[in-house]
Amino acid sequence: MKNLLIAGVLGFGLVGCATTPKQPVEPAKFEKIYQLDGLKQAQVYDGARQWFAVAFQSANAVIQYEDKSTGTIIGKGNMRYPCSGMECLAMTGNERIDFTVRVDTKDGRMRVGYNNLTYSAPSYMSSGMRMPAQNYPIIESRKSTPLIISNLNKFSDEMAEKIRTQQTVNSNW
Repeated sequence: MKNLLIAGVLGFGLVGCATTPKQPVEPAKFEKIYQLDGLKQAQVYDGARQWFAVAFQSANAVIQYEDKSTGTIIGKGNMRYPCSGMECLAMTGNERIDFTVRVDTKDGRMRVGYNNLTYSAPSYMSSGMRMPAQNYPIIESRKSTPLIISNLNKFSDEMAEKIRTQQTVNSNW
């Protein structure tokens, strides 16, 4: 009888766990709006296009869509995975974050957004064993997400600064 009671309690506990709803998984993304006073939409757009060319070595390989009349550029890029602490000991240095970047421009303003953030690591050899490649989406609750978002913020700030300074360089030659 005692064993039956214990089995019933354990069984009820397992059923309770099986019906616990999962927490929603939110994909990580980043968006920021920049005030670029005194610049026309065409200047902001051209500056963003130049930034793509410099930041990614080949804007043509990155840019998937662009429309100068609406001021929109959409590209696919990547950056080195920003590990921190003990996590870095297990890294090979070939890990990256793939992303989609969208830039929308207006007179005196620019909106930059990053989404589809994906961790990507190629397969590699470790102690004579082949370790498989990994690809998975970056979610809000991941420990490394704030560091990734911080790097994307720096990336966007560099773009805005490049646009501001490029207008001076273009006029002072």
